[in-house]
Amino acid sequence: VVGSGRQVSIEYVAPTGQLSTASTVVVTGSDMDVRPWRSLSYTIVVATQAVNWSVFGANASDFSDEVAVLAAATVVAGATSSYASTQFPYAYARVKVIDTVGGVHGTATVYGIAKS
Repeated sequence: VVGSGRQVSIEYVAPTGQLSTASTVVVTGSDMDVRPWRSLSYTIVVATQAVNWSVFGANASDFSDEVAVLAAATVVAGATSSYASTQFPYAYARVKVIDTVGGVHGTATVYGIAKS
């Protein structure tokens, strides 16, 4: 990324908007390999219907040992929410969403950045 005379290497994910479901699902394309980086941030933008979102970290690349680093938090339609860690303690990260009200699906778009 280039701006105001300083270049910074980053990893960036911006998967297309995804509908939540009545069960917790991974936001496709939100996973990141954070090993080469120190800090991590995710922002979620909810377009329709409220959703609950969580951020998970893992040391196994298949997320078999994942733990929630951001417990489920509600984001209402038309709002945003963010998660940030300056020293992310896991090798991998991803986002999951679920309907706030079962059967009432919301559209969520996630943006993620990892950097040194």
